[in-house]
Amino acid sequence: MQRIDTAVTHGIWDGQLPVRISIDPTDAKTLASGAILHSHYTFMHRCSYLPLVTESVREVFVKSGVAFTGHDADIWYEYRGVPLKWHYPIGLLHDLLTSQYRGSSPLPWHIIIHFTNFPTDKLIRINAANIIDTPHDSFMSMIKEADYIRNGSIKKLMSLSKQDQTNLWQGLSSHDYDKFWNVNARLVTNDNTIPKYIPLRVYLLDQPVIQEPVAPVDDNLDCEYTLRDILGRMLPEIFPPSLDAPTTEGADNTRKSDASEAVAILHGIVIPIETPILWLSQNCSYPDNFLHIVICR
Repeated sequence: MQRIDTAVTHGIWDGQLPVRISIDPTDAKTLASGAILHSHYTFMHRCSYLPLVTESVREVFVKSGVAFTGHDADIWYEYRGVPLKWHYPIGLLHDLLTSQYRGSSPLPWHIIIHFTNFPTDKLIRINAANIIDTPHDSFMSMIKEADYIRNGSIKKLMSLSKQDQTNLWQGLSSHDYDKFWNVNARLVTNDNTIPKYIPLRVYLLDQPVIQEPVAPVDDNLDCEYTLRDILGRMLPEIFPPSLDAPTTEGADNTRKSDASEAVAILHGIVIPIETPILWLSQNCSYPDNFLHIVICR
């Protein structure tokens, strides 16, 4: 079912986030005594990952006077005291941790860079021998999981040539749309075959990630499910399956009010919940081929 809208996929691919990066005050005292350190302002691609920008960010601070001689694997970031998971796409990190703003958070996004005291109890340690190997393996693991969810196996991914599989990562890390999508289009579409399930994860701040089997159509294959249908099954207390059903005074009315206030955020955008989930998956997934949807209440 070929439904790739290149205008949409290009727009998502080129999406950027203005970011302000400041050094942790403790690190500034110990690593840059006497130096005047200013925040670094930059744009980060929403679909990228923090390890892919760390080298350039580190160089800025070292040139400013930070006496850092360690490895980039020692560097980590936080937002308002929360260590940032490097294996999450940058756009997902922002949308989740600023979800109280319901898609209208203050910009630039202000995060803190740390050069010491890596929180091994909260973040996965990156392989210091090659800082790119660990993010690459994490990304490809997600690609494999997405392929399995869609098809019940990873035969489709494994049928790609070694070069094609390499191009997925190289396209992402070098921000080369054509290199990535020339391969990825073959993974997310399959002639007229409908995928078994949709790779989808749903996030609420300070809650466990929700991941369940999500079929794109009903059993008769004649009705496409929408985002409303899916969220109604996964989070019925927030998105009752039918808001048009009659309610009585009391708890049901409260549920209806709560649902009307909740929104689904993807790539920093409030997604209309009547959007077909299959179209959304094929056109609006992150490069790891998952829909990472943040719920804001």
